[in-house]
Amino acid sequence: MKSYRLYWIEDEVADYFYGRERAFYNLFLESTIATGQMEEIVLKQVQYITKPIPFLPFNRALSQALSIKKEYIQNDNRYYIESSCGKNTAKISVLDHYVKVELQGHSDWEAYIFELLRKLDGRLLAINLDDEQFGWLKPIKMRKYV
Repeated sequence: MKSYRLYWIEDEVADYFYGRERAFYNLFLESTIATGQMEEIVLKQVQYITKPIPFLPFNRALSQALSIKKEYIQNDNRYYIESSCGKNTAKISVLDHYVKVELQGHSDWEAYIFELLRKLDGRLLAINLDDEQFGWLKPIKMRKYV
């Protein structure tokens, strides 16, 4: 089972660090292993660069996107989705500062779930701390000035 955390990154921070997503990965990894005073400092940094997940709009958009699927169950801020064949599952939990996504199944299923989440507003950065995977759900378009 793969587990991802989706963080809503502040616009200015996302613009500045576009192309240097490894720095985000390192910060979020450090936030899970730091202890003592360092843990306090890292958590403040994470809170500074992230926005809280807007619970009601996020849930409304996710419910609307999943309404076409018959194989989903919603319980408060948690969603459970199963493919029609029953081999692929996804658990999505909307928390205060991130969205937790647990996926089991084929990579096509993973792409399908992330495509649903990509349609939501905001600069969402997906991070898989276990497999060192990270990236934007909706890549930032860089402006080119002539």
